[in-house]
Amino acid sequence: MSIETADNEAVVHREIREVWDGGDFDAIPDLVAEDFVFHNPMLDEPAHGPDGYRKVVEAFHDSFSDMEHEVEGMYAVDDVVVTRYTTRATHDGELMGIAPTGTKIEVTGIVIDHLKDGKLAERYVNDDALGLFEQIGAVEPPTESESTD
Repeated sequence: MSIETADNEAVVHREIREVWDGGDFDAIPDLVAEDFVFHNPMLDEPAHGPDGYRKVVEAFHDSFSDMEHEVEGMYAVDDVVVTRYTTRATHDGELMGIAPTGTKIEVTGIVIDHLKDGKLAERYVNDDALGLFEQIGAVEPPTESESTD
């Protein structure tokens, strides 16, 4: 693994630990490029730059307390870092119009980050949003008979 690759892994680890788990939104400009683009299917459109990203992170922190990410695997080559993770938190704030439920949630996902000059330049999220919405009661999981038809 090259030094650049190891440095990029360290940036992603720091961003998860400080921003998502620690709620240190002021760290975002140190970790996210000015032209950063954040792609997440739960958003109507990508978020742009540190300010746009901060709004997204703050919204999730407003919806979920005690957020914790377990990094289950991190794979890096050059300027790309892929992270497999599990998020655990409590749904105690409104999420996309869904009232707080107090439910402890657990969501798995994969994030693909592209880094440039030591900062996050682009992020793609692929997580189990349907599972999240099932856990907080926003959608009903299929019954056994529905899933076998």
